[in-house]
Amino acid sequence: MTDFYLVRHGETEINRKGAFNGGLVDSPLTAKGLAGAKAVGAALAGVSFTQVLTSPLPRAQTTARLIMAANRDAARTPLTPANGLWEMRLGQWDGRTVAEVADPPALDVYFHRPAEFDADWATHFGIEPYAAVARRAMPVFESAAAAHPAGKILVIGHGLLFQILLTVLVGHPLALLRTTPMLKNTTVSKLTTLDGRHFTLAFRDRRPEAFD
Repeated sequence: MTDFYLVRHGETEINRKGAFNGGLVDSPLTAKGLAGAKAVGAALAGVSFTQVLTSPLPRAQTTARLIMAANRDAARTPLTPANGLWEMRLGQWDGRTVAEVADPPALDVYFHRPAEFDADWATHFGIEPYAAVARRAMPVFESAAAAHPAGKILVIGHGLLFQILLTVLVGHPLALLRTTPMLKNTTVSKLTTLDGRHFTLAFRDRRPEAFD
């Protein structure tokens, strides 16, 4: 069985501003974000990870390095950026707040009806469809499970990316991805799989202190 530990990156300056923090923008971690990453590192220090997979975006890579700095096996655990783990690219909205976007009908569809957004709105705003993110991200997990059938893999990524993956990897339709709350920064979710195709959610959005 392969265990995947998913950690959303630490809070960034864009997060603190309350703006869209998609794949076309990046900003440094805040003091809270740095502390959160270190807390996850302490909580998972005793887990012997086979591999660390991370989004190539700096906020995710910084979070990954801070987490692994506390890990007992860090020196022999490869850290690999994976382009499939890039955050959903939010086109004209990236880096802007909801108030700055100022398009209530489009925002309502984006936040509540993913399939309709993909079909009717995404192209207009230059936004990567939810389904496209799923298609590029799922193979990262399938390949990692095939390479490490008895491994423990740490995955550092993003809120929308993981919202999509935690929906489709467990077999739910993409249309349901907005029915659960967004993951908080620097929390841990865990997926398990026996074959790299069928996944089970062990837990979701667990804060570091819950591991004590």
